[in-house]
Amino acid sequence: MPGIAAVLLAEDVQGLNDTGAVRHDEILLADREVFYHGQIVALVIGETQELCRAAAAQVVVEYEPLPAIFTIEEAIAAESFHTEPHFIRRGDVRAALTNSPMTFAGEFSFGGQDHFYLETNAAWAEPGEDGSVFVSSSTQHPSEVQHIVAHVLAVPMHRVVVECPRMGGGFGGKESQAAILAALAALAATRSGRKVRVRFDRDQDMTITGKRHPFLGKFEVGFDRDGMLLAAKIALFSNGGWSLDLSGAVTDRGVFHCDNSYFIPHVEFSGQVTKTNLASNTAFRGFGGPQGMLVIEEIMDRIARATGLAPEVVRRRNLYRGTGETNTTPYGQEIEDNRLQRIWQELMASSDFAARRVELQQWEREPA
Repeated sequence: MPGIAAVLLAEDVQGLNDTGAVRHDEILLADREVFYHGQIVALVIGETQELCRAAAAQVVVEYEPLPAIFTIEEAIAAESFHTEPHFIRRGDVRAALTNSPMTFAGEFSFGGQDHFYLETNAAWAEPGEDGSVFVSSSTQHPSEVQHIVAHVLAVPMHRVVVECPRMGGGFGGKESQAAILAALAALAATRSGRKVRVRFDRDQDMTITGKRHPFLGKFEVGFDRDGMLLAAKIALFSNGGWSLDLSGAVTDRGVFHCDNSYFIPHVEFSGQVTKTNLASNTAFRGFGGPQGMLVIEEIMDRIARATGLAPEVVRRRNLYRGTGETNTTPYGQEIEDNRLQRIWQELMASSDFAARRVELQQWEREPA
C-alpha cells in the first residue's frame, strides 16, 4: 500500500521476541498463539499514522478459538497458575482457630483499576552508528527498557541509549509495560533505517497494557467476644493475566500487608498468582499493599458484625500495642516508633467522630 515501508511479524525480530521483566514469557509479536484479546500480531511501519492504520486494517489473521480463562475462580478450578504459593507463618494457626471462642470463614474479591495516565504509552527511536539505537521512552524504568530493547535487537546493552523525558503520568503503568512500545520503535527503526514513533491511542493502551491486580482473599478467622483477633489464615490469589510481569512481587507485597495495622498472634498468610487470558497486570501505586489491607479490613468489619461491637472499637483494640511481641509483624519486624495509638486518638478527636456517629444515627431514624 502507498506510504508503507514494512510490516513486521514475529519472524522479523532478530533477537529475543520477548519483553518480560522477570520471566521470558511476554512475547512481543504473537507467534502461532494469541494469549489475550488485543495482543499485537503485526507492526505496520509507514509515513503517517493514517496510512499505517489503513494498512493495518488490511492485515488478515486467521484465528482458531481456544478455551479461555478470565477470572481467578476459573484459574483456580483449572489449576492455572504463574507461581507456587508463598507463605508467612507465625504460631499454630490451626490450634488457635480450633480453640477460638468465635470463628468464621469467608471470601472477599475485588477488581482492578486502570492507571489512566494522561499521556498514553509512547516511544520513538532512531538508529545510530555501529548498530546502536537511541530510544526516547515514556518510562518509569529506563534501565529496564535498555535491557529489554537490547535483547530484542540482539545487541549489547551499551549500544542502546534510553532517554526518559517528562512523563504525563505513570503510577506504575510505565514501569515494565513501557518496554513494549520502546522495543517496537527500536525494532522498526533498525529495520527501516529511519526514525520511528510508536504511540498507543487510549483504546489501545487500555486494551493492551496491564492494570492493578484483581484479588481474591479466602480466609478463616478466630477471635473472642471482645473482638480481639486470635488467629487468621488468609490465602490471597491475584489475577496476573497472561504473563508473569511483576505479579509475583505484587502478590508478595499483598501478603506482607495482610496484617495492616493489627497484631494477630497466630497467622498463616499465603499468596499465589493465577494465569488468565487477559492483559498482563502490572505495577500500580501501592504495589499489592492496598489489596492485602482491603482483605484484613473486610475481616475487621465482619468481626464487628459478629460481636455486635462498633467497627472502630474492634479496630482500636487490635492495633499493634507498641511493646513486646504485640509490636512485631508476622515476618519478624519490630515496629519502631509505633505511633498508631496516638494517631488513632488524635484522628478520633480531630474528626469529631463520636458526634458525627450520633448525627448519622439520628438522620437514619428520620422519615424519608
